[in-house]
Amino acid sequence: MGQSEQGSGVRALFAAWAAAESDEAALAGLAGLLAGPETSDAGASLRRLWPPPALSTAELAPAPAARPRDPALERAIATASACVGRLASVDSGHVRALATAWLVRPDLAATIRKPLLPCLAQLTRGERSLQLELAGVTPVAVREVLYVAPDCDLALLRVAAQPSFIALAPGVAHGHELAAIDCSDSPESQAGEALPGGLRLVQGRVQEVSSVLLRHDCAGRPGGVLLDLASGQAIGLTVGGHASVPGWLVRERIERLTR
Repeated sequence: MGQSEQGSGVRALFAAWAAAESDEAALAGLAGLLAGPETSDAGASLRRLWPPPALSTAELAPAPAARPRDPALERAIATASACVGRLASVDSGHVRALATAWLVRPDLAATIRKPLLPCLAQLTRGERSLQLELAGVTPVAVREVLYVAPDCDLALLRVAAQPSFIALAPGVAHGHELAAIDCSDSPESQAGEALPGGLRLVQGRVQEVSSVLLRHDCAGRPGGVLLDLASGQAIGLTVGGHASVPGWLVRERIERLTR
């Protein structure tokens, strides 16, 4: 840049500042010079003095596209999601969410026992009722609290029969890929992928397997289903955080009830 051009740019700066009635007006004037037309001598000189910053390679590069899931996996997730919903308590017309619940048979839903214990007496007397809110379906009436486990956080509810359910897997191996599906309280502020019907999905892997407990690296919400991504079957009932009641224990309790 020539010395005369640099001097012209500096003089334009001082002229804009001196003519301003305030600092804010001065800054606005300087911005106007910098953003002025290309034919403006002062604006061109200033742009050569203070060129706009160059964009980095990362800023210029397009955002990577999300890798699509396998179509069979998408179908399995969609099928399971249709069987997962919000369990709610209805008391004098007031509806209050309790937990997530999901269908293990057409007329049977699994959930956690903890939120049911304080209201069992009212449910027995008919002073309160329960409903299961599935996506795209009128709230399904819960006809009976069929079973409350004495030794783990599990409850089974008899509901009005539905067209589909999530089958229980016979077992699962350490490190197996899975996904927790449950009701989303605040999808914009919580980890996971938003699903239709106010649900969310969080993928992870099995970390620990025992006869009474599953541990995994994806945090689920109470009452949600832990889905085997290979088979589309349920391998657990999430009790919250990284722990679940194993699906085979749920199966054993159901079989005990139907003997």
